[in-house]
Amino acid sequence: MAAENWELFRFIQKSNLKTAFLSKGDAFVNILMMLINNFSFIFMWWVIFNDKGTINGWNFDDMALMFAVSGLSFALYAIFFRGVAELPQYIENGTLDSYIVSPRNLLFMASTSFSTFANWGDVITALTMYFLSGYVSAGGFILFLYLSFMAFLLTYAMRLILSTFAFYTSGTESLGNNIMMTFLIFSNQPATIFTGIYKVIFLTVIPAGFVSLFPVTLLKSFTWTEFAVFTLGTGGIFLLSLFFFYRGLRRYASGNRFGIR
Repeated sequence: MAAENWELFRFIQKSNLKTAFLSKGDAFVNILMMLINNFSFIFMWWVIFNDKGTINGWNFDDMALMFAVSGLSFALYAIFFRGVAELPQYIENGTLDSYIVSPRNLLFMASTSFSTFANWGDVITALTMYFLSGYVSAGGFILFLYLSFMAFLLTYAMRLILSTFAFYTSGTESLGNNIMMTFLIFSNQPATIFTGIYKVIFLTVIPAGFVSLFPVTLLKSFTWTEFAVFTLGTGGIFLLSLFFFYRGLRRYASGNRFGIR
């Protein structure tokens, strides 16, 4: 099954690339606009740190690491698995039926059904910020890729949990989008600004700290204890998202549309 999903994944991505490059000019303009947007935001923070020096112990190099991990993790989600954000629509209009009758994995098919090519700009931004961070090494780069992948799993899991609300009530798409936006905003702020009860929320209710705080700490000063907490915490949230999805799927009532993919 894993081999079949991998072949399917490769086919879908090739199709997405062909679709994106139907107009090469538009494709490259979209990436360029994403780069301009990203580096404008980063430049704003550079100005702030250039004036303040540090914010609760964080300097701009730490922010560069955070932008690298959060950027690459979101890019993986947006380029390859953004279809998970479309699940509320699939559930409400019955499109999910076409995935249910398919012999392939339902969640995998739905998750890979949508992609945003412009987010390749996030990949370029992330790699640029990592190599500008001042924490570059061969082992560090491998760790950076691992942490980014785990942060991607967390981002995917958060969106999946929010999408499962649609199994229980209608009109949840906007709510899910707003909560997801809050998660993304928090994960792009200096982690040290959250203290006390806000830090607890930052690591649990809206676990943006697993995208920003843990990866930066591990890339700066690796410890097996924090590595285990990060890995197990992220893995636990991912498994929880799968539980919520398949539990909600039991409540699903087929819609009016029916087709086979």
